[in-house]
Amino acid sequence: MDEEWFRKMLIEAHDNQRQHLKWIIGGLSREELAKTVSPDEQFPSIQALLWHIAAAETYWFYKSGHSIGSRFEGDDLDTILKKLDENAERIPEVINTCSLEQLRIVPPSPEGGPSVSWASLRTFLHAIYHTAQIAKIRRMIGATPLPTEDNTLWSSAIDSVLNIVHGLLHDSIQF
Repeated sequence: MDEEWFRKMLIEAHDNQRQHLKWIIGGLSREELAKTVSPDEQFPSIQALLWHIAAAETYWFYKSGHSIGSRFEGDDLDTILKKLDENAERIPEVINTCSLEQLRIVPPSPEGGPSVSWASLRTFLHAIYHTAQIAKIRRMIGATPLPTEDNTLWSSAIDSVLNIVHGLLHDSIQF
């Protein structure tokens, strides 16, 4: 395994996470996406969680020194969905073109960071977490249930990150 393997795996994890998110929100009406489920929550609706996912991606890649777009502003649904799509296009580009140094997993610190790989892994796990919340909200608001037979999207999203960890722990990646 080498740098190309790592880049490929980071992109695969990103793509799998995004496919899972799109599946979870698929078929929801604009009203369902915007429906408030709790006035006490920081993110009271699916739409608010989607905004949060897009904003976090934009923020962490900016902090890594690799902007994936302008500062994310606006909370209307069309703007949020457009930003998620733009991020989905830009993140693989950044992963493919960043330096070897940016592939090392470096968390943010006073000395520097985060690296692109850290921002990638952080935002993938963050989106998976919030996608689970979205799935729960989907049930709470009585939206049409998702088909459960043969759904491998969640497994693919989770397993992509686990495959990276496995490779890092067991195969002495050199780059």
